[in-house]
Amino acid sequence: MEEAAYQLITVYLGQIDSAMKISEVLSEHNGDDSISPDNLIIGLIYRLMVAMTEDEMKSSMSVAKKIMNPEESSEEDEEEEEDFEIDTTKETSLSRRIKSNNCNCDICSKARVCLLNYPTYESSDILADKFHNSIKHACYEHKLII
Repeated sequence: MEEAAYQLITVYLGQIDSAMKISEVLSEHNGDDSISPDNLIIGLIYRLMVAMTEDEMKSSMSVAKKIMNPEESSEEDEEEEEDFEIDTTKETSLSRRIKSNNCNCDICSKARVCLLNYPTYESSDILADKFHNSIKHACYEHKLII
């Protein structure tokens, strides 16, 4: 694999890992047992619009590198992998607006602000474009409107 493509995919996977962690927090703060499509998309939007801290970046890039180089992972690493459960049972045939929670913690309130500002967001680079397209695809698949 070309080095530039390898790096782009690794960074993209790191972003996805971090977005899933945000989605999990949103779901927990909403009292849900699993990640709803709404919280999945809000997590993606949050990660697109809010830069990662250095610790978040190190953690997510570590996960991404393990995915890209599975032969370098140890058994201990495999035990640490998180399984995210996404609830797709609430699917309907009609499109509907994304619902956010009412929690006022820093992550949840920032997520609501990101959701409100997302329609005017413009991608600034190739990676942001890819992420933006992931959000559009997820909305399409789950028939959700932002």
